[in-house]
Amino acid sequence: MPELLFHGAAGEVTGSMHMVKHNERWLALDCGLYQGKRSDSEENNRQWPMDPKLINALILSHAHIDHTGRVPKLVRDGYDGPIYCTPATRDLCAIMLADAAHIQEEDAEYLNKKLAKKGKPPIEPLYEYKDVLAAMHMMQTISYNRDFFVLPGVKARFNEAGHMLGSAGVTVKFDDQGTEKTLYFTGDVGRPDKPILRDPAQLPDCDAMICESTYGGRVTPAVAIAETEMLDVVRRTIKRGGRVIVPAFSVGRTQTIVYYLHQEMVAKNLPRIKIYVDSPLATNATDVFRMHPECYDAEARSFHQVTGDILGGRCCSYTRSVDESKALQASREPCVIISASGMCEAGRIRHHLKSAVGDPK
Repeated sequence: MPELLFHGAAGEVTGSMHMVKHNERWLALDCGLYQGKRSDSEENNRQWPMDPKLINALILSHAHIDHTGRVPKLVRDGYDGPIYCTPATRDLCAIMLADAAHIQEEDAEYLNKKLAKKGKPPIEPLYEYKDVLAAMHMMQTISYNRDFFVLPGVKARFNEAGHMLGSAGVTVKFDDQGTEKTLYFTGDVGRPDKPILRDPAQLPDCDAMICESTYGGRVTPAVAIAETEMLDVVRRTIKRGGRVIVPAFSVGRTQTIVYYLHQEMVAKNLPRIKIYVDSPLATNATDVFRMHPECYDAEARSFHQVTGDILGGRCCSYTRSVDESKALQASREPCVIISASGMCEAGRIRHHLKSAVGDPK
């Protein structure tokens, strides 16, 4: 059986990177960013388990930054092999890694101002936008349920994971001296009946499995319960002429909320109201969702045929510029405003909350 090494996402939930050695060649599964306390993550993000030049291939399970956020750094430090992923993952990486590079550059600029005051030398950003572009040119897209050769004696297949647009579990098969051995890497596993996305595929038979377990010990409420609660809040707030302010992650959660509200309006369970998505990253991510209807489940495909656009249509407006965002903050129109960040730690959502918190409606 090939040799497995774990570097990140072991005893923690970020920095996913797993190494597989077979016939003296190395395959990396994911290459995620460590996120957390600045001093710890800074050190971890700049170190590698081995010289990146010695890694022969990289497979990405999905586009979330804790699984892809160090790919440009890997390329910057000398990796020059193929990067395999699904088409939707590639397109999401293009916008998410660009956003991450911008954050890295801003963080370095902030830290360098503090270091200069102490007379210490400046640091370089973890990576820059040019490194993102280099990584994107190395990505090779593979559709679901199709075998592809990764290395001599190693082939893989992407299986639907149902976690986010383009997410995949990865079946990796090794020719082990004439005997086939199978490793299954789950990536992050979605839950059944998740809006827009297909359910996770049945797990294949395998000899070993690398399985995420972030919510393994938690019982989560049914999606329908959360949908009903949200619909009730929107109805009551709009009826009294107020605005519903929704903090949401830019990729996945924002599109799910817009899709659900759009469905309810088409079904006449909700009056026609205006939805605003005030997040440049969420707007770009929505464009990627529209590019990949092959990832939709049967319900979303059917809704797409009826409406022509599952993500809001004419009832939803997407803002990009700062001026558009400021105008939205000043407006008192009854509406739903969805903005980032999802944890209210940064981004335009803070301005919307500040503007609306004193409004009794």
